[in-house]
Amino acid sequence: MATYNFKNLEVWQKSISLTKKVYGIVNGFPEYEKFGLTNQIRRAMVSVSSNIAEGSARLSAKDQAKFYHYAYSSLIESISQLNLAVELGYLERTELEKLNDEFVELTNKLNAIHKSTNSNASEPIEAYRQINKSTDQQLNKNLELIESNGYSYHYTSLIDSGSQIGKGTKIWHFSHIMSNCSIGEKCNIGQNVVISPEVILGNNVKIQNNVSIYTGVSCEDDVFLGPSMVFTNVTNPRSAVNRRGQYAKTHVGKGASIGANATIVCGHDIGAFAFIGAGAVVTKNIKPYALIVGNPGKQIGWMSEYGHRLEFDDNGQATCKESGENYILKENNGETIVQKVN
Repeated sequence: MATYNFKNLEVWQKSISLTKKVYGIVNGFPEYEKFGLTNQIRRAMVSVSSNIAEGSARLSAKDQAKFYHYAYSSLIESISQLNLAVELGYLERTELEKLNDEFVELTNKLNAIHKSTNSNASEPIEAYRQINKSTDQQLNKNLELIESNGYSYHYTSLIDSGSQIGKGTKIWHFSHIMSNCSIGEKCNIGQNVVISPEVILGNNVKIQNNVSIYTGVSCEDDVFLGPSMVFTNVTNPRSAVNRRGQYAKTHVGKGASIGANATIVCGHDIGAFAFIGAGAVVTKNIKPYALIVGNPGKQIGWMSEYGHRLEFDDNGQATCKESGENYILKENNGETIVQKVN
């Protein structure tokens, strides 16, 4: 099941617990009240937790305060209706009094939250902290992310069931991790990223904002995906033609970098440590260490593992100016390739 942060909220948990107890009470009401007072009380109690959940997902303090006020009002409504049930003889007052402390605690919490959000419109996260004691330690360390199962996520992100996410991975605002993905350790998934079902990401993959990674894509360790770069997974898409199950595969080798706004046409592999320049359109397989620019993408040189352009001498040798590592040009089946010298 997807991970939703409202389930960690202490005030939401208490509202659910109290709702279950109230449901147990009203089950003993007369049958003729099934669609009358019984239903009214149930609806009011359900509205409490529902509005808490919706309020927690709102981005502004003003919107949060509105929904917390709705939750508070629904709780007061249910208390009034339960007192009416006592007056009508459907419920013993002693039974209602058993829940009095829980009603008082919940009304006080909701009232405090509403006042806090309403007075801190410029700081919506502050109100969020007030109602999320179970994650207060993490929020104090990092006001943006919440720790869960070894990885961290922002509360606006959505993580579907069946996904495997490695330790130390961070998932930022509004990103959607779809079902059955495999994401390695220490990855950084930026804002507004979509990772489609069955995508495979290695360790330490860095994904910048606004990237969509579609089914059929796999990335090895240390891959960099620049802002708004694009993968495709169908070569001839038509709205009226369903080509699910025909997705072409794209594999990105270890340490490769793909620049901002580049497009990778599906069915083509990118070699290890290749460097795709910003805005390039890749329409064929890319060799390891190749430097690609333009539309369509053309190779104009070679890059080191540290991301520096290699200048080869007459003997086909080059040295990375940062790492000092050496590289050589070689012929392999009639093609020129680059190898790092160990």
